Amino acid sequence: MSFLWEALLVMLSFWLIYQKKHILKVIFVAAIRFFKKYWVLAILAGLPIFNLGLKAILIPQGSHDVVTYGFTRVLIFQQEASLLLDQVCQVNQAIFPVGSDILAHLFLRWNTDWGGGIFNFIAYLSILMGNYALARKYVSERLAIAIMLAIASLPQLIFQGWIAKNNIFTASATIFCLLILDRLFQSPTSANLFLLILGLLFGVAAKTTFLAIALPLTLLYGIPLVKTYGLRIWLQEIHKNSLFWLASIVPILVMSQLWLFIYNHHIWGTWSGPPGFVDFHKNQDGLLGGLANLVRFILEFIDSTPIPPDLVNSLFDVSIFAHIKKIYYQFLYPLLGDAGLQQGETFSFVLIPHQAFAGFGVLGLILILPSLLVSLWTRPTFSKRLAGTLISFLLIFCLTSTWSQYKMRMLSPVFAASGACVAQVLDRITRSRRQEHVLFFLITGISILNFWYISLYDWDAKILRTYNPSRWNLQASDWVQSNWGRDRLYPAEKYHGDERLKILAEFFPEGSRVGFFTEGSTRLHYYLLHLPQVEFQSICMDDPSRRNFPSQKFDTLEDAILRQTRPLDYVLCVGEECQTPGDQLQERFHFDSEREELWVFEVISTPSSGTTQGL
Repeated sequence: MSFLWEALLVMLSFWLIYQKKHILKVIFVAAIRFFKKYWVLAILAGLPIFNLGLKAILIPQGSHDVVTYGFTRVLIFQQEASLLLDQVCQVNQAIFPVGSDILAHLFLRWNTDWGGGIFNFIAYLSILMGNYALARKYVSERLAIAIMLAIASLPQLIFQGWIAKNNIFTASATIFCLLILDRLFQSPTSANLFLLILGLLFGVAAKTTFLAIALPLTLLYGIPLVKTYGLRIWLQEIHKNSLFWLASIVPILVMSQLWLFIYNHHIWGTWSGPPGFVDFHKNQDGLLGGLANLVRFILEFIDSTPIPPDLVNSLFDVSIFAHIKKIYYQFLYPLLGDAGLQQGETFSFVLIPHQAFAGFGVLGLILILPSLLVSLWTRPTFSKRLAGTLISFLLIFCLTSTWSQYKMRMLSPVFAASGACVAQVLDRITRSRRQEHVLFFLITGISILNFWYISLYDWDAKILRTYNPSRWNLQASDWVQSNWGRDRLYPAEKYHGDERLKILAEFFPEGSRVGFFTEGSTRLHYYLLHLPQVEFQSICMDDPSRRNFPSQKFDTLEDAILRQTRPLDYVLCVGEECQTPGDQLQERFHFDSEREELWVFEVISTPSSGTTQGL
């Protein structure tokens, strides 16, 4: 049935595109003109962007969050034929909104991860084009292109442009809403209002941190919108298009994730998940914690990219970042302490080109952040409201969330949606064509260096592994090692250090019922994807149906297996409990690994459900 609906939607999409074919012609002519006029820039910036698109399609996903719960939860959705999960051991596979993760169903349903990052790349392109459109309202074509490339080359955004995580969708949703708001102030129609609502809801459906954007965005733009046109015009639009709004209830409810939040509250105790899980990620130290987090993030914004940190240190004959860290611990830490810190975290700089630790580069520091501050106090009103929205988001996030190094990527909208603010500031400081040329070459030059540096040294898809040209070895690149993406087991074998997936694929008979007992860091996606002949089932050391109540644990792995309502043939096991499996489990394989030690047991006998024991 789903294929029928998808086919109808695809045909409808093509029909709508055909109705706008004149716009396609305009876009095509504009693209040809751009490549003719800026052909050098198109090559220097276009090749890294093209490489990003190739990575999104060809390189197997190996990012921790993607393979532990991002793609994993989609494969579990498919197996359970439901988006509402309760019998899972890792709650992050069940409680998070599904708006962006579910897009992976397009290819995972065919038991393949080819094209795993394609939707992230599309979101990346939409951010580029959206910022160009907003910047073009204030500055010339040349400066708008420079601003677009400045944002496109932000290190953190480049990483998110191909790795299948949900952070980039909060930025793309923000840009979409800004474009629709710009139209709404000119044309207050039902269609534009509906698109704005969908954009806001999609942002929340991608990641709940978008609520911290949606609130100030709605207030700072919504109130002036109502003042401009009054409430009557909106009520008239809804009444005039009542059938349209009646039909729109379904997509609005689906996109809202309200159904998931209600289910979370019923199963896990709160709308956003188990209280313990929520509290772990929530700032418990009030204003002091928020201030401490803001200070830490501001220090993390100091970023030398595209110049490698070790080169910066050698140029100045001193470790600048080590000195910043020393200043923090000598002067700020006595005042802030561990307020706002996520449990187990300490403030430090991890200076590697990796999506979990990257910042926003030199341009983020010297171009975007000052532009936001200037725009907050200067006209025009659109960019002033935008600056207020993005800075409010930063403050709300610092106040509500704990600090961790990897949460830098969650602040992407602050930088990725700033195009209009940067444009109005450049418009203010540009007094002549010569100044415009200087700004254009300076910004695009740094942007191109960013592009090439991240493209060549991205830790998740390395092309080069050293800065010394005499030691460059393309044969050692991840592209060559993965046979240009054709070896889909490459990241799994690189991580595990063995060929366990090939061995298990040959070992498990078709239709085997396999329970998996794993830890939070287990890359479960590899097993679910590459062992398609297996029917998997979670094994938890607690009773998932009692997650609302005080935690109670089974004593042994055998006790947890006895709780299963369906008999199992085998058990995949990661963790300390695997070392004392019990009499009912016979070890068949043991894969020793520094990162993920795995035991495979055969179940000798399983009692009937009538004899299963409780907690």
